[in-house]
Amino acid sequence: MSDYASRRISEAELSVMETLWDTGTPMTAKDLQIILKERRGWERTTVRSLLTRLQEKGSVQVLKDTDVATYAPSFTKEEYGWDLAEVLVERLYDGKAAALVEALKAHKLL
Repeated sequence: MSDYASRRISEAELSVMETLWDTGTPMTAKDLQIILKERRGWERTTVRSLLTRLQEKGSVQVLKDTDVATYAPSFTKEEYGWDLAEVLVERLYDGKAAALVEALKAHKLL
């Protein structure tokens, strides 16, 4: 079964995760804040709060190999996407992926 329940993240938390996924390397809170200030207008306290929440959920790892802690995602964007897809198929299409495919075709998304 999907890890979605444990990985469930808010829209704001998703912005942090996307930044980590996009860069592909662990980042300091300060580096994240610089990027997210530009993208979303977020201040240091907002980014720190989101990182704390993501860490508590196990969505980010805190690496303390140097004097400054860095943050890295605990799972890939693809893994999270599959979790979401599995939940969608289970909840809306009675576990039948073919039904989702048909819905996508009907809406010309496939």
